Amino acid sequence: MNGILGTGRTFRMRITAIAAGLCVLGALPLCFARVNPLLRSGTYAGEQKAKLAALRRKEADLAGSLTRQRHRLGECREALTREKIQLESAGNVNQRIAKLADLAERTGLAVNEVVPGQAARVGLYETVPVSLVGRGKYPTCVTFLRKLKKTFPDTSVDSFELTRKSGEADGAADFRVQLLWYTTPRAHTKRK
Repeated sequence: MNGILGTGRTFRMRITAIAAGLCVLGALPLCFARVNPLLRSGTYAGEQKAKLAALRRKEADLAGSLTRQRHRLGECREALTREKIQLESAGNVNQRIAKLADLAERTGLAVNEVVPGQAARVGLYETVPVSLVGRGKYPTCVTFLRKLKKTFPDTSVDSFELTRKSGEADGAADFRVQLLWYTTPRAHTKRK
């Protein structure tokens, strides 16, 4: 028996060597799992640097945008303090409708209807929607919108539609203007 397996000591050494080899083979996947990220760390670090650079560019863009918006806000505040628009009461809606229709007709538009909507509270003021429908040429409509801005600074254009039917030679078109008239809220309206 000593011939086949060798001496007891040699046998134990072979078993120990086989066991050590198996341990090394079993540990290799663990080593590669630990070393593999280190091998890839150069690529990973490069990717992270690129992401960081992109985020820094985005941060700079946002900072610039914030600066521009703050500047614009300052300009708006200055304009508001200069203009000091005195809002009217929504109770004066009939007078406002008459003034709007008069301005449109003096500008050269044919007004078919002026219809006020229901007042809605929006923060410190109310808005009254006003629909203005009629007919006129495009340049006349543009002139009306310019005059509207100067004459009624408390009124904004919510939407504007101009529809021209094909085959009409006079150049006129149907228009619909949705206006928002800013008024004092009812709680703040002085009673006479």
